[in-house]
Amino acid sequence: MSGLKKFLLSFVIFAALCFFGLKWYVNTEVDKELTRAVADTPGLALSYADLSVDIIAHTVTLKGVDALFPSGQHVQADSVSIAAFDRDNPIPHYAAISAKGLSIPVTPQNFGEWAGYIKGLGIETLFGDGTLDYAYDPETKILELKDLSLDDPKLGSIKLTGSLDNLNLTGFSPEQSFALGIRKAVLTFDNREFMRLVGEDWARKTGVSESVTLDRISAELDGLAAYAETQANEPARAAMLGLKTFLSDPGSLTVSANPAESVPVLYFFMGRDLFENLDLLNIHVDTVPTNGI
Repeated sequence: MSGLKKFLLSFVIFAALCFFGLKWYVNTEVDKELTRAVADTPGLALSYADLSVDIIAHTVTLKGVDALFPSGQHVQADSVSIAAFDRDNPIPHYAAISAKGLSIPVTPQNFGEWAGYIKGLGIETLFGDGTLDYAYDPETKILELKDLSLDDPKLGSIKLTGSLDNLNLTGFSPEQSFALGIRKAVLTFDNREFMRLVGEDWARKTGVSESVTLDRISAELDGLAAYAETQANEPARAAMLGLKTFLSDPGSLTVSANPAESVPVLYFFMGRDLFENLDLLNIHVDTVPTNGI
C-alpha cells in the first residue's frame, strides 16, 4: 500500500472516530441538559427510552416518550423530534417539534370541557402524528404560529396556522389574553371518520334519523344565511352556506380569518353577536368534497 493510500485510510478512520466520538459526546451532553431542564420545571415529568442527536440536521430525537406537563396534560409518543427550542426563556419564544405515534387520552386535563363530548362520541384516545412550530418576536410582540396539527389516521387531521399580536410572553398572565389581537388564522380539517361519529351522536340526541337531523340543520343554516344577507353581511352568509356544504359532504373544511386589521380578543366579550364577529374577522369557509372533485 502506497504512502498516500495509507494516509487516506488513516485519515478516514480518524475522521470516523472523531465523528462518532463527537456524536457520543453531544448525545451525552444533550441528555444531561434535558434532564436538568426537566428537573428545573416544577410539575414536569418526562421519560424516554432513547435519545439521539443528528449533528448534521441539528435535530434531537427521543424514542418511547411519556410526558406529564405541569398543567396536568399527559401524552405519549413513539418518537419526538426537536429541531428548534428556546432554552433561554421560561416560556420558550420558539419551538419546532414533531411527534410520531402520539397517544393522547381524552381526559379533562388534556381537553378541558370538550373531554365529555369527545368521550360521548366513543373516542377514548386520540392517536397519530403531531407538529408544533412557532416563533415569537419580543420586539413586535407578535407570535407566528406556523403549524399546530394532529393527524389521526382514523378520525381525520386538523391544522391551525396564524398570528397574534400584543402578546408579552416574558411576563404573560391569564388576564393578558383579553389584550391579544388576532391578525390572521387558518383552520383546516380533513375528515375521515369523525363527522360520522358526530352525525350518529346528533341522531341519538334528537331521536330521529341522521338524514332527518342533517336536513334540519341544513334548513337552519339556510335561514341563518338568509338573515345574514338581509344584514349585508357577506362573510357570515358565505360561512353558513359553506358549513351546510361541508355537512352534506364532509370531505375537507378550511376556515380562514383575514381581518383588515388586528382584532383584539376583548371585542368578542363586548356584546357582539356571531354574525358581527364573522364579519369583523372577515371569515371565509372553503370546502372540498369527499372525492376531492
